[in-house]
Amino acid sequence: MKHITLDAYGGNPRQLDDIKLINETLITLAYKLKLAPICPPQIIPYYYGKVKKDIGVSSFVLLEGGHITIHTFPLRECYFLDIFTTKSFDEDQVVPFLQTRLSFELKSSVFISTDRSKPSFEMAPYSPKDDFGPHLMGEVKSSTVVDMEHMADFLENIVFDINMDPITRAFVLKSTMKNPKFLSGIIVIAQSHIALHYEYKTKKIYADVFSCRPFDYTVVRSHIEKLGEVKSLSLVARGAMHIDKIKANIAHDEHLASMKWQKIIRR
Repeated sequence: MKHITLDAYGGNPRQLDDIKLINETLITLAYKLKLAPICPPQIIPYYYGKVKKDIGVSSFVLLEGGHITIHTFPLRECYFLDIFTTKSFDEDQVVPFLQTRLSFELKSSVFISTDRSKPSFEMAPYSPKDDFGPHLMGEVKSSTVVDMEHMADFLENIVFDINMDPITRAFVLKSTMKNPKFLSGIIVIAQSHIALHYEYKTKKIYADVFSCRPFDYTVVRSHIEKLGEVKSLSLVARGAMHIDKIKANIAHDEHLASMKWQKIIRR
């Protein structure tokens, strides 16, 4: 199981506000990586947020036991991409492809590849003042069979329990109509998402809780434990390279101009 995250900075505001382009990027990226979608891309414009700079487009496509999400922030000149899947794919194709569709500045962006098949309870340092938002990734062993209603109720309740702002209802779908391997659900919150993927055979649930706004992530475990035994739960701080911070730092630290492309592999 692989989880790719890309914090892309220095993007083109027009591209990041182009709904048709984002739709094409999602479906073409899935095709290029040979990851079969189980639904069409879902595109959710977000132009009514409390913070003006947080407007943009949230989008996702569900895969068999996984998802691809893109959250764009045109006024902040950045976007956040996630690819989670139980299938193997060539991660080295991701950045070159995105550079041809949703271009970004390599030197200031961060690409992280995480092996989710290995349990981890690593909590990366997170500062609400410096980082854009926390991203929790977990694995739960369910003691019961999870159905569509159970998953939808959990997603719609947790967003309020941890004080997030949902901008969609829960979207829940079986990987196939006959003999499905996975049940997947996602709910889009204000420019981020919470996703669950339940594997029928193993009764494992893979949880993905990402918010571009700071929230009390320490309480999430108590809610995830309602699903079963927590086998893994790790945190990644995203947005430490926020474009506003980059522009401010460039004036004080000339060494940023020589920063190398950051690619991190976590196994």
